[in-house]
Amino acid sequence: MKSLPINFGDAATDYLYFLDRRYPQKASLKLIGDRYRLSGIERSMLFRGISTSGIARTRNKKLVSDECVSGNWLMIDVYNTLITLGSYLNGNVVFISNDGIIRDASEVHGKIFRSELLQRSVNLLFGYLCHKRPKGIRFFIDSPISFSGLLAEQLNKKLNEVGIEGNAELHHSADYQLTHLVSGILATSDSNILDKTSLPALDLAGTVLYFHFEPDLYDLRIFTTGTGKEVHQEE
Repeated sequence: MKSLPINFGDAATDYLYFLDRRYPQKASLKLIGDRYRLSGIERSMLFRGISTSGIARTRNKKLVSDECVSGNWLMIDVYNTLITLGSYLNGNVVFISNDGIIRDASEVHGKIFRSELLQRSVNLLFGYLCHKRPKGIRFFIDSPISFSGLLAEQLNKKLNEVGIEGNAELHHSADYQLTHLVSGILATSDSNILDKTSLPALDLAGTVLYFHFEPDLYDLRIFTTGTGKEVHQEE
């Protein structure tokens, strides 16, 4: 894993300081990013990976372990999950946020990555799901994204092949549907959805990565909560 610049920890600590005191997020990001001369990826890590201490604690309390998957319905934010898996497979930066959730800094959200990468991500996901055997699965897919219909067909076919109840659903706004669910375990790392939902949540992409691999991830909690494993830094 490539090392972060040695001043990234100071940048993360300062950024959280401003957020906790309700300074505007984008203005704080620009100030800290310019002050520490952070790259675009490093700024994305701060923006997507650090929330106020209070919000981070609230989200973290909603998280459940994968021991809860078996016997329960899983409501999956499809593109959110597959893009994180695809980013890891593609060698892009994937990290642990200060709320304990794994996210990526690839900045390809809303886009389709290469078809072979998408297929590998789907296979990883089903490898995990077949092992855990949830009671049922609902896949929520954003219909405006190109080839969403084909992806829905593929997911429905795989559900039938592995004998798991459920279906892949196309929605104009998957986020809207996910935030209004009243039952099941919500599988997403989307901050807005997590903040609005009252359901228990699973960091599915992160869980799948740890099921198949031994990922060596940047852990932003070391800078913001005093927990998490040490992050490699350049001398």
